[in-house]
Order: sequence, then C-alpha cells, then structure tokens
Amino acid sequence: MFVQALLIGVLATLCGSVFLELWVWVMRNPIIEGALVGLILGDWMTRATIGATIQLIYMGQITVGGISSFDKCYAGVIATAVTMLSHQTPEVGVTIAVTLGTIGLLASNLTMTVNAVFVHMADKYIETGETKRLWIYNWLLPNLFAGVVYGLPAFFVCYFGAGAFESFMASLPAFISNALTVVGSILPALGIGMMFKAVYKQKFLAFAIIGFVLIAYLHLDIIACTLVGGAAALLYWTLGLDKLTEGE
Repeated sequence: MFVQALLIGVLATLCGSVFLELWVWVMRNPIIEGALVGLILGDWMTRATIGATIQLIYMGQITVGGISSFDKCYAGVIATAVTMLSHQTPEVGVTIAVTLGTIGLLASNLTMTVNAVFVHMADKYIETGETKRLWIYNWLLPNLFAGVVYGLPAFFVCYFGAGAFESFMASLPAFISNALTVVGSILPALGIGMMFKAVYKQKFLAFAIIGFVLIAYLHLDIIACTLVGGAAALLYWTLGLDKLTEGE
C-alpha cells in the first residue's frame, strides 16, 4: 500500500502542478484522473466510472479569470482514491469529491499566491541577464511546492486515512448513509443541467429529447448513446444543416 499511496501522491503532484501545458488541459479532469488512479490501484475501469460520475458534477462549471469553484486534483485524484480504498459507491464518492474539491481551493489559492512570490524572485536574474537560472523559479520551485500542497496530502490520506474513513462510514446510521447516496445521485444531474443551460439552443432541443428517450425508455448504455450522438452530429454536419441554421 505504501508504493500505491506514493504513486497517487506523485499523480496528485502532476495534476496539481504545471509540468506540461498539454497535461493541464487534457489530463486534469476527474474522468482521466480516476482512470489513472485505477491503474495504480489495479482496477482502472471501476475507478474511471467513479471519476466519470464526479466529472458530471462539474460539466457546467466555468472558470472565470483563473478562479474555479473547485480543485480538480482534490476532487479527481484524492476523492477517487479515498472512495475506492474505503469501498464506497460512486454516489458517495460524488459527495466526497464535492467536499474535498472545496477544501482543495485552499491549496489552489495558496499555490497561486506562492508562485507569484517565485516570479518576483526571478526578477533579479532578469535584471542582471542571468536567464539560465530562471527555470528554477519558473518551473522547479512551483512544481516542488505542488508536491507539498497536493502530493503529500494525497499520500497521507491514502496511506493513513482510507481505513479510518471506511470505519467512520460503517459507523454512520443507515439514514445518513442513504442521504449521502441520494445527494450524490442528484449532484451529477445538477452538473448536467448547468452544462445544458450554458450550451442550450432551441434548434438542438430535438437531439436532447432523442437522447432522453434512448436512455429513459430504450435503456441503451452509454456507448450506444455516444454512437447515436456522434452519428447525429455527423449527419448535422455532412448534410449542411449547420449552414441552414447559422442565423438562428
């Protein structure tokens, strides 16, 4: 378990830092982070399911001016790991993710504040033309600090806290456990609703109704619905319907 907790700590550091720009925009999402946690813990498909459920909460979340309403690392990496290690359902995992994602804002704001200090530390080298040392303040120190605020909490939570959390959840009365499950079931629907409100256009309402029928009445799985949605998008584009409705 030590090695697994250590690897999750490294993953949390990567997801909370700025190692690569591509990593930031592609990999730092709960569905991807959940799958990576699953690879470390030996069941990537189940963990990807947990990550995908967490992802739904934040589908309509918009980052304004660099300020987010949650921390993706705490919500995606640490929450998924805790959910799996404490043998909780994805619905309970959603509740855990909301809590940890909000707590993670402290780490996120602290990181941005301290990184600003590193920038000013690099100013003196710019003034003297010693640009070879800039990488220390622009890359090395920020990533090392990310290990402190993301990697260490992830390691300690996974190595010491998962068992305690499982015991705590087992000791809760049934009505509280059921309430957590209900809340965790509602939050993804709220996330989808927020996303739908952001991208809604009346001309696409028919596609939304078709998707609802496929799931609610025909009980198709997510892969089948994705294929139907992709086919609908392809038809919309190849038939030139986008050009016919440009003015709407």
